[in-house]
Amino acid sequence: MTSITGHLKRATLALVVLSSFGVIQSVQAAGTAANTSITNRATVNYTVGGVAQTPIESSPAGNSSAGVGNGSNTAFVVDNKINLTVTETAGAATTVTPGQTNVVAFFRVTNTGNSSEGYQLSAGNLVGGTLFGHIDNIDATNLRVFVDSNANGVYDAGVDIQTAIDTLAADANVAVFVVSDVPVSATNTQAANVRLTAKAARPATGAATLETETAGADNPAAVDVVFADTARDALETADSQYYVQTAALTITKASAVISDPFNGVTNPKAIPAAVLEYVVTVTNNGASAANGVQIDDPLNANTTFAANQYNGGTRDVQIAVGAGAPTYCIAESGGTDTNADGCYRTGATLTVKSPALGAIATGAGNAVTVRFRVTIN
Repeated sequence: MTSITGHLKRATLALVVLSSFGVIQSVQAAGTAANTSITNRATVNYTVGGVAQTPIESSPAGNSSAGVGNGSNTAFVVDNKINLTVTETAGAATTVTPGQTNVVAFFRVTNTGNSSEGYQLSAGNLVGGTLFGHIDNIDATNLRVFVDSNANGVYDAGVDIQTAIDTLAADANVAVFVVSDVPVSATNTQAANVRLTAKAARPATGAATLETETAGADNPAAVDVVFADTARDALETADSQYYVQTAALTITKASAVISDPFNGVTNPKAIPAAVLEYVVTVTNNGASAANGVQIDDPLNANTTFAANQYNGGTRDVQIAVGAGAPTYCIAESGGTDTNADGCYRTGATLTVKSPALGAIATGAGNAVTVRFRVTIN
C-alpha cells in the first residue's frame, strides 16, 4: 500500500534552466570569431515533498552544493576555421601585344574564415587548357605578384609593392595583381594562361609561416586550427589569361618595266637605261592596327633612284591605301627629311614613314601600296 507520510520523501525534478554567463561576439558571415570564449552553466530547480529546494548550479567537475555561486562555468574557446576564396575578377582575358611588359591579370582574395589571416601568394604559367575560349600555347615571363596596397583596384607600379597579404580580417577581401611580360616572339591570337595561388599563413608574418592544421582531439582551452576549404589544405587558386592581339603584316614587292630607250612604253624590256617601277604592298591580317610603320628599301647598286616620276612629274613616291586616291611625297637625298613629308634617301636607301605612311589597319581593303621607280644602270 502506498501512503503519504512525513517520513516518506518523494523528490520531483521540476525544471532544468540553462543560463548564459558569457558574452558571445556578434556573428559574422564566416561565423563566430576564433578565440571567442563561450561560457555557461546549468541550474537545477527541484522540489521534495512539494517543497522547493535550493537550486544547484553545474560545474565542469560536478557540483552538489546548493546555492547561487557554488557552481562554475563550463567554457571553451571558438577554434580557427581557415577558409578562403581566390577569384579572377576581370571576367575576360587581358589583351596584350608581343614584347609588352608589366601586363596585369586581376584577382581577388577573400578571407571566408572566422579569424584574421595572412596569405602567401605565388603565380605560375599553366600548360595547355582553354580559358575564355582561347587555348594556352605560350608562357608569360617575369611573373610577379603584388597586393593592392591603396585599394583602388588598379596596379600602381612603385606603390603596390607588397608581395604577400600580411593580415586580412575575416570577411574582408583585397585585390591582387599578377604582373608579367609578353615574349616578343608571341604571335596574333596566342594565349598564356596564368594561375594565382594563395596559401593561408600566420597573420602579420609576411606569409613566412604557413598555417598548419591542429591534430588530435579538440582542446577547449586552446584555439585549434581547422582547414575548412574543399581540399582541406588552406590553399586556393584562380586562373587568368593574357591574349595576344597584334598586327600581322604581309609584305610583297613586285617590279614592272615602265619604258626602255628603244621600245618606249610598248613592251619595254629591262635593259640599261630602262625605267623600272617597284610596288611594295603591306597588308595587315592581324587583329590590331600596325602603328609607326616605316619602310626602308636599299636599292641595288645597279640601279639609280628615279625622281619626279609621279603627280605630273613633281613627286618621287606614290602611296595609296586600299582603293583610295593616292598621295605623294618627295624623297630628298642626304638622309634628312627636310620637308617632313615622310620620304627621304640615305645613300641608296629609300625610307618612307609617317606622315606619308601612317598606321595600317586590318583587312585587305586597308592594304598600303608604295610605288617608286629606278633606272637600270
